[in-house]
Amino acid sequence: MARAKKSSDKTRRGSPEAIAKRRVARALNRLFEEGGTTTALDGRTLKRKKRLMKELKDGKAGKPLKALEVLGHVTELLQLGETLTTLRKLKPKLPPAPPVTEESLAIYRETQSQYGFDPKAWKLLGVDLAKDDGPAKPAAKAPRKKAAKKAAKKKKTSRKKA
Repeated sequence: MARAKKSSDKTRRGSPEAIAKRRVARALNRLFEEGGTTTALDGRTLKRKKRLMKELKDGKAGKPLKALEVLGHVTELLQLGETLTTLRKLKPKLPPAPPVTEESLAIYRETQSQYGFDPKAWKLLGVDLAKDDGPAKPAAKAPRKKAAKKAAKKKKTSRKKA
């Protein structure tokens, strides 16, 4: 004969207190397994990251990536934890920079509003969206100050005793 269900049994997992304890225990174990560091990339993500970096460096079929592809790759790599400095060190194959005109500035702004790329990604193409005046020009290096010379020590002279 089948047993009738009790109307008070809502779940078969136990009391709400027991469920909360298990959740907290799992969270604590996860925290200690990770060692307090950020989550590691899984295999697929790591392979994707390597492929994006390789395409950025070598281009596709030996040709530079299109500007939209560069922006997409760089934005994704920045989200995966890469820095703009490491991406610049790759010396990526980039498309040639167009001349700065009002039309090109409008296209930059429209592209950014439609796609929402990371603003840092534009800097790799030489465009600084924060200034809104087109391709970023390298800053002129300030002349370095020469280090002040140290005063020379006086030579010790030995006096002859009479």
